[in-house]
Amino acid sequence: MTPLESYRPWWQPNPFSYRQWQLWLVRAGFSFLVFDNIKWATKTYTTQAHPTGIANFVDLTWLADDPPGFATKAIVMAGLFLYTIGIAPALGLFPALFYSICIGTLVNSQGETQHSWQLVTLMCLGQFIVCLLPQRTPLGALRWQTRTLLAPQLERQQLVAYTATVVIAASYVVSGIVKLIASDFQWVIRVPYLAVQLLKNNWAGFYDTGISPPAWLEQATRLIIDHPNLARLFFGSGLVLELTAFIVLINRQLAFWFGLALVSLHVGIFYVMNLTFNQHIAAILIFLVMPNIGHALKRKNSLGAL
Repeated sequence: MTPLESYRPWWQPNPFSYRQWQLWLVRAGFSFLVFDNIKWATKTYTTQAHPTGIANFVDLTWLADDPPGFATKAIVMAGLFLYTIGIAPALGLFPALFYSICIGTLVNSQGETQHSWQLVTLMCLGQFIVCLLPQRTPLGALRWQTRTLLAPQLERQQLVAYTATVVIAASYVVSGIVKLIASDFQWVIRVPYLAVQLLKNNWAGFYDTGISPPAWLEQATRLIIDHPNLARLFFGSGLVLELTAFIVLINRQLAFWFGLALVSLHVGIFYVMNLTFNQHIAAILIFLVMPNIGHALKRKNSLGAL
């Protein structure tokens, strides 16, 4: 962080001043995440009975007829390697983005929504778009420059990484707003009713598999029933974290500590509701926690970026 950046108002944040090696690590982590998030086994998705997104206009079942094979995966991996090392990043991201959108849309057109696909794909899309943005010349004009597209400078790379951080923050804020609107702003008051849904999920799993739910899950459900205000406190704090997730955009210290708070939230949700958000946790660790560890722990008055 430069002295000028350190005096910038908090409501006018800049992209984080990552060093080159930090950006390599961040992009490498995201490459693994986006590749792992793609549901490559598409053979069973022969219909799109509940079309969503582009599935309303395009038949994506060709992915079931001709599932992506080794060659396709190799192309995607090669592209992600280019993205990781910062060479033609838009071109490198395109194969992964294409299959993320197509396969993710097909999977979500089966009648269930997988939120992990939405977050990771939006992060990929946002970075792809920023990689293609024109460069502003000294005279203020916007022009596409071959150098920027093929080997973007450090400032553009920082902006691309920051874009993924913006997507993470926006996804949580939107989630919190949707909770409020869908519940007529009574979400915290209605939290104890979650116990009913948990009981339904527990017994549905029992009837489907014959396996009783874990004892700790039954205990968590009983805890919500017996202590509704405690449940309101736990889930209400989670709602506050979602609505204030934009804080991660202010500076790297806040991104680190708030990122840890979001990870703790997801861990708590897993133990209480048996819901996993592995991709969300991975994205938070890659973009909010990992590159900001040293920066968050160093002396507050230091102006040098790690």
